[in-house]
Amino acid sequence: MARISPQIRQEILDKTDFLSVYQEHVHLQKRGSSYWGLCPFHSEKTPSFSVSGDTGLFYCFGCHKGGSIIQFLMDVEKLSYTEAMEELARKAGVQIRFEESEFAVEGEKDRQALFELYDRLSKTFHWFLFNHASGRNALDVLHKRGLSDDLIRKFSLGYAPSSRQWLYSFLKTKGYSDTFLRHSGLFSKNNPNWPLFADRIMFPIGDTRGRIIAFGGRAMDQEGPKYINSPETMIFKKQDTLFALSQAIDSIKHLDEALICEGYMDVLSFHAAGITNAVAPLGTAFTSHQAMAIRRRASKVVLCFDSDEAGLHAAERACSIAAAVGLETSVLVLQGGKDASEILEKKGAGELTRLAKNTITAGYFLLARAGQLFDISTMEGKAKAVSFLFPFLDALDSDVRRQEYIKEIGRTLGVGAHAVEMDYAKAKVSGIYRSRNSPSPASSILHSARTSDLVFVAAAILSNDPFWLLSEHLDSDSFDDPRARDLFSALQDAQREGVQDVDGILSLCADDAAVRFVREVDASGELKAGLEKILQDGLSQKRRASLEKERKKLVAQLQSAKTKDSAITQEKMILEEIMKIDGELKAQATGGDIDE
Repeated sequence: MARISPQIRQEILDKTDFLSVYQEHVHLQKRGSSYWGLCPFHSEKTPSFSVSGDTGLFYCFGCHKGGSIIQFLMDVEKLSYTEAMEELARKAGVQIRFEESEFAVEGEKDRQALFELYDRLSKTFHWFLFNHASGRNALDVLHKRGLSDDLIRKFSLGYAPSSRQWLYSFLKTKGYSDTFLRHSGLFSKNNPNWPLFADRIMFPIGDTRGRIIAFGGRAMDQEGPKYINSPETMIFKKQDTLFALSQAIDSIKHLDEALICEGYMDVLSFHAAGITNAVAPLGTAFTSHQAMAIRRRASKVVLCFDSDEAGLHAAERACSIAAAVGLETSVLVLQGGKDASEILEKKGAGELTRLAKNTITAGYFLLARAGQLFDISTMEGKAKAVSFLFPFLDALDSDVRRQEYIKEIGRTLGVGAHAVEMDYAKAKVSGIYRSRNSPSPASSILHSARTSDLVFVAAAILSNDPFWLLSEHLDSDSFDDPRARDLFSALQDAQREGVQDVDGILSLCADDAAVRFVREVDASGELKAGLEKILQDGLSQKRRASLEKERKKLVAQLQSAKTKDSAITQEKMILEEIMKIDGELKAQATGGDIDE
């Protein structure tokens, strides 16, 4: 697949006047080595939005958003990564070139062939729905559900005939090979001639550009599952995709809000009622990848799942996922019907539009659910209700919001806010509760703790040449702090991929807490004055730790050698190595030279 090369990315960044780009959206004033202004991502009266004069990274100490000028453009103008790079390239006068490997060229041919196949098949299914006798019942079902012909055409809905033979024969006549069809996602893995979709209403699934990449199919009879989706292919990843995003994207950007539904028919019902920012996950739970797809285009999300227990449970989980990526989250629980499709069919578009206005914040929704699920009149019930709310507490990326929500939990459940905070802290430290957004329990525990490892690697990344650290015979095991290990691994990946800028390095780190720490200390400038000493002291500490580790290993070998009669020579060699290490450790302690 074509991509912007690291070299072109670096050229664009080198030639970008980042301050002028920021100034197009934020009025900045210089204070020290940084520039400050009112954050464009949240309401504030005192400037907490900072741009580093050295690295060009931005960070807000109020809402904790941060990143490069690329991320800033993606967030403030609702652009994709490529669109943001193209905009910066235009401003900097750099011509973007995309690179392709030999394997990528071949893979891109297959991708384009799949796009063409799915587009052709979508049109064929659509033709069957409107123009063939076999599709009449399917069209009647859609009409009965309150969907107009115009809406059906807008979403290119279709019908897959009940015959199990036609699709394979049809595609073979179009010149597709058996090998290609076997990996197309249209046929059974066990029987390559057997289509997955037969006698089903077809819902084409598009990417953000509107290209068809998969299908959902609703059964016309009661045999088999009611809904099935295409399996993943080289052009389709379920966890990244939202049904109807291409149709809803303009509305989402305009309203700064997306409505997440549970299924295809719910989305179509909302669109039929004029609520055109509705999208849905694909038969799976709402994912963080889908939440990020929304976050790149809007700051708010409304969750609307079925009002049965399964739907409410899905909403609980989605609240934390949406909040974790910084989305302002509300919940819509529809009354008078199980789902939007049922309300549209039985009561009409006006009733669905009216009910869609009755949303509550995610925090209040979860508090209400806690009261429904647990007997909060008892001590045990209160404790369980508080624990139930831990995932949402952990997802909040603002300490202010977290503290305010803890107070609200206390007021609602009739317990002390301090007790809630203590239980939450104990659960994280004990490992009883693990954040779904943290890569490991240790990362969760160390979320706000400063360690010498973390400060050392952060300083290295913010130095003029971050890759010098990789030449010092260190590896990720040299660090006790898992956040430092993740940052060091990101440095290694960046060197391999030719990524040189700070934000590019941070984008390769999987630990959000580590990335946030680097951005905070960069924005505050607190490491700037003592950067060289931090690096010297940190490297000295790592060298000493490495020597002590090697000495312990040699002492263990020495003790083993003493138990063997024929190990006198080996014992002498080990003793010489230990003495050499002792000399190096002494030289370090006294500030002397260390022999290489």
